[in-house]
Amino acid sequence: MKSVRLILAAFLVLLGLTGCLQVEKVVKLQTDGSGTIEETVVLTQSALTGLQQMTAGLGGDKGGGGKMPDLFDEAKLKAAAARMGDGVTFVSAKKIEGEQGQGFTAIYAFSDINKVKLDQNPGDALPDPGKVKASSSKKEPITFHFTKGSPAELTLAMPAPEFKPKKPQAEGMEDMAMQMMKQMFKDMRISLAIEVQGTISETNAEYRDGSRVTLMDMDFNKVLADPEKFKALAKANPQTLQEAKTLIKGLDGVKIETAPEVKIKFQ
Repeated sequence: MKSVRLILAAFLVLLGLTGCLQVEKVVKLQTDGSGTIEETVVLTQSALTGLQQMTAGLGGDKGGGGKMPDLFDEAKLKAAAARMGDGVTFVSAKKIEGEQGQGFTAIYAFSDINKVKLDQNPGDALPDPGKVKASSSKKEPITFHFTKGSPAELTLAMPAPEFKPKKPQAEGMEDMAMQMMKQMFKDMRISLAIEVQGTISETNAEYRDGSRVTLMDMDFNKVLADPEKFKALAKANPQTLQEAKTLIKGLDGVKIETAPEVKIKFQ
């Protein structure tokens, strides 16, 4: 599975994952350039059942026994801090367990956002059943440039989109793919946002709500609620960012920042 910050391909980012994943990452930035990263990851009950069945199959007669690694792995969460950039430290983690599923909320702190690299791909949050990786995802981090002042200025450099030729699908494959996606993506939601302390005085971000700027928010239940529109989207093969922007414009359940650089001034 590749995580490509391509508007159309964003719907297929999690195709290699089993089950329904809900991920929210929020970067909370102070006026001095320090802040926190709060990550919440939840696997729904149906996803947990699917992963356990897969784990049992991988275990076979070798003693796998269908036992699935716990998604709440504090050692793994602590190790994740180093991948987020120099100076990022693990603060705390809380296990989530209930009717909605299982997962965690983890909080990381940073003293200088200029050193932070924020990976958009949520695949690494999944457990690794049977020591078989859920994905071999390409790393495409968002990087930051911050200067103090009144107002403070933050620039986010977004990974460049990749446009590749698309192979034609056989007749009837779109309907089959649609049914598979309905099962795989049910209840899935991915969200990524920046929240600044104070008031935003100026920004070119497309999705702003008060002091919060949304970089990505994909609610797959809403996306899949309109089969005809989704099939048309899946069939398209945009070759420029403008073509991709036109395709997703007004699509219910999707907010994806398309600017190569997002600038935020706040105080």
